[in-house]
Amino acid sequence: MEEQSSKQKWIKTLKFLAAYLVAAWTFLQFIDWVLNRYDISPNWVDLLLWVFVGVIPSVLIYFYNQDRINDGILKLREKIIFPLNLILLAVITYLGFGNSDLGATTKEISYTNDAGNLATQVITKEEFRVGLPIYAFEAKTQDTAFSWLQDGIQELLYQDLSQDKSISPYMSDSEGIVNKVAEARIFNEYYLDGTYEVTDSVFKIIPTIRNAKNGKILKQQTFEGKDLLNLLDDISIFTKSNIGLTENMRDFYIDLNLKDFYSNSLEAVKYNIEGDYQKAQEADSTFAISYFENAFRFIRYSFGEESEKELINKAYKYSNKLPLQKQLQIRILRHIAYEEWEIAEKLIKLQLEIDPSNETYNQLLYAVYGETKQTRAFAKHAQDRFDKNKSIDNGTNLINASLVSGNYDEIISAIKGLELIQPDNPDLFTFKLRPQLLKGDIKAAKKTQERTKLMHPQWKNFTPVFDSVIDYLSENKITVDKLEKFVGKYRYQGSEQTYDYWIEDDRLLTYVSNQQIYAPILAGDYKVILSGYITRNINHIEFLTDSIKTIYGTKNINYSYKDPSYFYYWLYDKSIEDAENALKNNELDKAELLYKQAIDKHPNHFFLKLALQHITYVKSTSEKELIQQYQNVSGNYSARRFWIENNQLYYERQGATKLRLYPISENRYISLARYSTQYTFEETESGKLASAVYTYNNETKTWSKDMENNNYLLKDD
Repeated sequence: MEEQSSKQKWIKTLKFLAAYLVAAWTFLQFIDWVLNRYDISPNWVDLLLWVFVGVIPSVLIYFYNQDRINDGILKLREKIIFPLNLILLAVITYLGFGNSDLGATTKEISYTNDAGNLATQVITKEEFRVGLPIYAFEAKTQDTAFSWLQDGIQELLYQDLSQDKSISPYMSDSEGIVNKVAEARIFNEYYLDGTYEVTDSVFKIIPTIRNAKNGKILKQQTFEGKDLLNLLDDISIFTKSNIGLTENMRDFYIDLNLKDFYSNSLEAVKYNIEGDYQKAQEADSTFAISYFENAFRFIRYSFGEESEKELINKAYKYSNKLPLQKQLQIRILRHIAYEEWEIAEKLIKLQLEIDPSNETYNQLLYAVYGETKQTRAFAKHAQDRFDKNKSIDNGTNLINASLVSGNYDEIISAIKGLELIQPDNPDLFTFKLRPQLLKGDIKAAKKTQERTKLMHPQWKNFTPVFDSVIDYLSENKITVDKLEKFVGKYRYQGSEQTYDYWIEDDRLLTYVSNQQIYAPILAGDYKVILSGYITRNINHIEFLTDSIKTIYGTKNINYSYKDPSYFYYWLYDKSIEDAENALKNNELDKAELLYKQAIDKHPNHFFLKLALQHITYVKSTSEKELIQQYQNVSGNYSARRFWIENNQLYYERQGATKLRLYPISENRYISLARYSTQYTFEETESGKLASAVYTYNNETKTWSKDMENNNYLLKDD
């Protein structure tokens, strides 16, 4: 009889439990609707689910003994279990949701608009945005005329989807489902790839939204038509509709058509995707994004101050049709081009409030921090950025920033943690090598290096570089005395790019102009290493010394999958900078004195003597004769153009930077932006004028005519 009564009580208890679960589920559905309706954090649903599930032990005990408990009679076990259940539930939910945002999914941001006035915008908080890796679309049939679409569809969809602040899209070049899933699954629910083909001018594109955890197809649709850009607009809508964005969310942000803000010329779009900015801008003279991308490239690699300003000014001129974020990027880059660092930093930080995942903004901020040597701010921003969005790119930047700030143990621990999450990732362990070497843990570095060579035999082009570093550091300890001799600024002989080395907290740091700060690894008495396996691109820097071991320059050797590349940089101090500024301002007497002083200080700098030769030539030649000399060579030489501006000779090659030329003889010129190049004019046997280029050979210390790469050009008729 007692057994039957117990059975009935359990049946009754399970009925109550079922009713409880149904009521809880219904309540959660209602809460989910309310949260979506009023843009409140969806974390509440997860939190309440844990609460409803977490109290089930107490609920079961109550339902089974409700008659007695309702009469206020509790046994000892219930006096223990009920509070313990609540305490454990509170601890678990705090650990799980203590750092979660339980407020609104949106926030109001203030920013400075184009008129200089303060404006506001409501945007989705980054932690509530849908991460979306976008991979290259594969061609179903080989067609060289449309091979550019493999990267082009990816790029254009990224540009279009970036307008919606409910999404955090990014592009990746990973190939194959296994590699895509390995990359995308950590931080994302979905990823986008697809296929395309072109038949008789009809584009057929099949975008595929996949589950980032296993690569399974979640949604696929065929888009077909003759207007590529319209198709891509439709694919953007299809994508947003199938990655969890409700109609209200999709309508929250302005969605401009690609033709309206990118370009309405497919020819211009093609050239821009291929990186031929000159032709892209010829096809569409108002192509603001093309001007911006070219200016960004020029500034990032310090190609030339005059062209940098000219390009960014054109981008600014045609920027009104762009999405707000693109307009702001152009304004910020313009401040950087004019070296208005303080204004640029303030604007970047404001815009990062709106678009914290934007790679362009973050790269620009890293450049500002490098220019102003704000290493702590650099490290803090990288950490904050990773905490909010744990993407691969953010993790890579965090590793570099942590090396700069000397947080070696934290990096190693973080990488070990990622290895547990991704045990099949063959690359993660290699990232420990740099912090191990900088920390001085040579024993651990040797183990990492041996495992790297075993796991990655294809890296044979650059693993020997780290072998030599390990051998050196096994016998030599890193000390400030060994690092101090590297301090100084070094300028590339082929552009205006500089490396600035300094000591901070007993560590050697370097800033590459308009890029970011790095932590070099001592690799020899006069050698350091930049970067590591994380980029598959090793920069091995040998410091050049004279007979008394005084450093006057560097030989930068770049190791990658290809043959090594060599780049020469020269110690660049205030004496050289002052001399060049005087020459640019046509203060010839002052420049002559300053160059002579600079030559005494830097006798190995060949380009200083050439500048002095120019001053001597100009002072011995009348202004009328110089103008006539410039007029004789002005004109177009195929892709080259020479012209007179403000009584000075200028040169520009299609797609390249604008350079002011300085004569050192009647037919030979130099440029202060390109130390290793001379521009000459000569008459052919047929009487035609030709433009030739001479390049400096650092090994033989001689000049040789460069006849390759279409560098000998006849003047157009």
